[in-house]
Parts: sequence; structure tokens; C-alpha cells
Amino acid sequence: MPELALYKVKLLDEFEAREDDWSFGHFERRLIQVKPAANYQDAKGIIKAAHLANNWPNPVKRYLLSNYRAHGNVSSELTETFMQVLASLTPQEMQMWKLSREGHLT
Repeated sequence: MPELALYKVKLLDEFEAREDDWSFGHFERRLIQVKPAANYQDAKGIIKAAHLANNWPNPVKRYLLSNYRAHGNVSSELTETFMQVLASLTPQEMQMWKLSREGHLT
């Protein structure tokens, strides 16, 4: 896997350290502040790369779950990543995010 650009690493580190109730929208807006030419598609690519690198579990999880909560689904390019994250959730996290093991909102 190719190494992530420094701005992506810094962005992921920033969101890994956050303890507030941020959502995918916060991540996307911050990305655009850091890299004005970026957009939500770039954010999805960063999340997918972060998951593959297995270094930033909190941004990956919160981005995907807050996106799912808002839209009732995730985009096709993130479906596999979402299902892997869903399978890793604890029962408490499932309850907190109001999800079933099949990925349905409860």
C-alpha cells in the first residue's frame, strides 16, 4: 500500500485524538480547510486508506457510522469497509449507534 500524504496523516491523527461527537461532515469540512481542492470523494478515499493501514480506527469508525446514521447507507466504495467495521463493533457500540449486526438501524 502506498504511503499516505502528510496532510492526510495529520488529518487522521487530528480526528483520532478528538473526543467530541464529530461526524463525517466535520471530517469532510476539515479536509477542505486543509486541502481546498479536496472534496467528499477524497474524504472517502482517505477513510478507506486509513482502514487498510489499520492505524486510525476511530476516524474510520466514526466517519462510516455517522455517515450511515445520516443516510441509511454508505457509498458503494465504502460498503466492504463498513461491513468490516460493523463486524468489529462491541455490543455496547452497536447499541450506541443503534445498529443490528446486519447493519440495519434499530
